[in-house]
Amino acid sequence: METAYPSSGTAAGTNPALRRTTGPGPLEMVLVAGLAFFLNLSAGTLLQLARPRLGLLLSEIFFIAAPAILAIRLFYLDRGVILPLRGARFIDLIAAVAGALGLNHLLTVAGAWQETVWPTPPVVRALFDGLFVYRGPLDFAALLVAFALVPAVCEEILFRGFLQAGLARAIQRPAGLLAVSALVFAVFHLDPWRFAGVTALGLFLAWLRLETGSLLPPMAAHAASNVLSITLKSTGRLEVDATGSLWSAGVAAALAIAAIAAIAVGRRSRDRML
Repeated sequence: METAYPSSGTAAGTNPALRRTTGPGPLEMVLVAGLAFFLNLSAGTLLQLARPRLGLLLSEIFFIAAPAILAIRLFYLDRGVILPLRGARFIDLIAAVAGALGLNHLLTVAGAWQETVWPTPPVVRALFDGLFVYRGPLDFAALLVAFALVPAVCEEILFRGFLQAGLARAIQRPAGLLAVSALVFAVFHLDPWRFAGVTALGLFLAWLRLETGSLLPPMAAHAASNVLSITLKSTGRLEVDATGSLWSAGVAAALAIAAIAAIAVGRRSRDRML
């Protein structure tokens, strides 16, 4: 499988005109990721403790997405290379959402099993439970915007956009690129109880970015996964969904596999036409 990123040349580090056609370099990635991590952990935590919804909204926009967007301009990078928002087929978007929903159910069932082995501390569970309380349809819509849609867009800009474009310069093997991208995504969440699940989601999102060459499919998949999780949690059905069954797990796995196959086949068809 070929990567959907331009390769970097030896002159790219000294010629700004050439650098604009490549992803960020190691130092640029460290600076942006470090700044986003520090701002989100410090100011972001304070904002979210004071006003959870508004705090998360501001943190995602200004501490996650903004550093990456500003770095594209400051480092003379090509926005079309780092944040490609074109080129995705409609079927890719549908398949990305379907795959995310199937994967979400599988991870929910796996998470329920993990709770029997390594349970989330009650204080942490209570903190998350309190975030998803809503009052009426409009408040629920606002809840989804703050906790599902905005984080999906902003996190894809940083992780599958800026950072994965940079990682593609340093890691030539697709498997290595996907693994490192997913691990960075999981570590950034600072949640050891969801680390495995976030890593699995990160692998799927990184693969979508690599396979489709666009940020729109991972954005759509990320948003769909968030919406499903928050809807189940806020309506009290997460525990019901987590019990699962062999039949539901089989259907979810088949959905995810079919989605991956549809996108992969579409990619091969486009490659043969070029």
